Amino acid sequence: MVPSKSSRFVSIFFGSSRHLVACVVVATLLVSLPRTAPAQSDTKSSNGSATKQADGSSTRNMGGQMMDGSSSRNSAGPVDIDSGSVSAYRPPRPIQLDPELLGKALESASRIDEMIDQGLKENRVRPEKMTDDYEFVRRTYLDISGTIPTGRQAVAFARSRIDREEKRTLLVDQLLNSRGYVSHSFNFWAEILRLVDAQRGGLNLRPYSDWVKDSIASDMPYDQFVYQMLSAEGRVWENPPVGYTLRDRDMTKANLDNTMRIFLGTRIGCAQCHDHPFDSWTQKQFYELAAFVHGTSSRHNRGAIDKATATARDQMKSLPKSVETDARTSRLRRFIDESEIWIGERRNAKLKLPHDYQYDNGKPGEVIKPKVSFGQMPKIQKDVPLRTTFATWVTSPDNPRFAVTIANRLWKRTFGVGLIEPVDDMTDATDVSNQELLDFLVDELKRVGYRQREFLRILYNTKAYQRKAYMEDWDPNEPYYFPGPVLRRMTAQQLWDSMLTLTLADPDLYQRPRGDIYAKLAAINPGRSYSLNDIQQKYDAVRRAEGRDGEEAKLNKVHSHQGYLLVRASEMRQPQRPDHFLRQFGQSDRTLISGNSVDGHVPQILTMFNGPISHKLLYEGTVIYDEVAAASTLKDKVDVIFLSILTRHPTRLDQRLALSEMNSEGAAGVGNLIWSLLNTREFMFIQ
Repeated sequence: MVPSKSSRFVSIFFGSSRHLVACVVVATLLVSLPRTAPAQSDTKSSNGSATKQADGSSTRNMGGQMMDGSSSRNSAGPVDIDSGSVSAYRPPRPIQLDPELLGKALESASRIDEMIDQGLKENRVRPEKMTDDYEFVRRTYLDISGTIPTGRQAVAFARSRIDREEKRTLLVDQLLNSRGYVSHSFNFWAEILRLVDAQRGGLNLRPYSDWVKDSIASDMPYDQFVYQMLSAEGRVWENPPVGYTLRDRDMTKANLDNTMRIFLGTRIGCAQCHDHPFDSWTQKQFYELAAFVHGTSSRHNRGAIDKATATARDQMKSLPKSVETDARTSRLRRFIDESEIWIGERRNAKLKLPHDYQYDNGKPGEVIKPKVSFGQMPKIQKDVPLRTTFATWVTSPDNPRFAVTIANRLWKRTFGVGLIEPVDDMTDATDVSNQELLDFLVDELKRVGYRQREFLRILYNTKAYQRKAYMEDWDPNEPYYFPGPVLRRMTAQQLWDSMLTLTLADPDLYQRPRGDIYAKLAAINPGRSYSLNDIQQKYDAVRRAEGRDGEEAKLNKVHSHQGYLLVRASEMRQPQRPDHFLRQFGQSDRTLISGNSVDGHVPQILTMFNGPISHKLLYEGTVIYDEVAAASTLKDKVDVIFLSILTRHPTRLDQRLALSEMNSEGAAGVGNLIWSLLNTREFMFIQ
């Protein structure tokens, strides 16, 4: 199954199918549950009978297959995750949605549709038609679990005799309850929060990333999620959400600017140096807000660590001088420094206006007291850290921008466009495309207790979401009235995970070992005395754990192919190296908030043509190879390939072109067809 005459075949498929959409290159989905026998063609489903799950919920059983096409079997019940606990691995499944809240979710979805339909009518915009079952199952898998469905999953859904609305609701719940949802949501937040494995100087921040995953899996209320990040103190392996502050270590003003953008949808960075030219923010207001976080210290307990390692430091000084010895002591000092990174607050720290302050509402060098510029001023108490007071204000139900910002972000995640654009640049003059709808979304978010999954459950059940994608260009400077979700190119992570779905029987099998395992080995704790030998032993233990003989390295070796780790994007290093597939297709270096890209360029085309992951699909033992090989006729093979890659049956023209290629080229023709469909725009866009 080696591609040949590929450029001719690609040109045929780029211009032939009625489904092919104009744009650049990206990809598809991932499977959340294991497959059974290879998919060949549609089979009639038996009468849908209700099957009781271990969690007490009821799911339809269609001829021995679940809604996703996997075989029905007992699965683990919901796992309640204590986000503060530390264990070797994350739980296999997230906590499940509350079935009692489904009825209200559907009512809310219907109310949203009424408001959207009214807006469409008032603005004389025609809504898009409803998606068919194949379009819906593909989009929903991509949007919720971050990967395309298998052909078997798509056929099982499309052929189900369950009422269309009911089976769509069941699928939405199933995917929101899956590990795929956690994986895809982690990728979403990793770009916003700029998650990295290590901070400058080598500080291990993986416990923070693990905590973010656990918070998503437990559906931690969003206000608690943010509050913990803004108020946490201590070391990252003891209190992981301090990683948010450590991401901008010793840069409190930059961290404040990022906090306002991410959580309150407001850009105030310009006001650090001068009054904001396009908003009402003044430089003094910036400093008043900054006074809440100015006392943040990243070496809050340095004295205690210095005392604990005093013996080791003295022994280092007495070592004979040599290049080798100097290098060793330098490594060990940096190693000790990691245990000194301890977030806390200097209570007596005072923030002053800069020496060149030029406005008449303050004087250069004037001490600034903490003050908020909108919402209710929180009560400042002597025994409560100012950082905690600030976190309370940001996440308060009375803060006019907190709930609005996350409701708008999640709406954009669902439809591709926010009700407010950009999502992180609200001003006093910001226009909202549908104010009544935004107000309703804010109320709903509060009603479900700021739980993101329960909120998304509402959005995915709207008819507005289930309409066909809007294919026309839209002007970001004009209101968008949501005749349907906008056409979107897959993210780098969706493309990678979709390729993985075509390759592996269970892409969710691999779960990355937790980063706090390494961090705890490195921990130097106050109240003890460490010798040079103690420090050296700790250093060596960490290097062994992180090295080739460590648990993660051994696991990665089993799951690698030609230097590529074949696991979901969420389970890889964060971010990947610059030459990796993910970075080539738009994963950011995590320097900027939401710095990822979905733009196309020539190197991406070359990677899809000749990259290891593309060729891996044509090897015996991959899912698509084995399923195609099991199909009995060439016509069945074509059907399997189209359903697996594009989640639809081939048209007559598709069938004729594919059979012609396969008849003339034999096994190589099958490879040509697979390779060609992977390089179509239809594969790379979410319709």
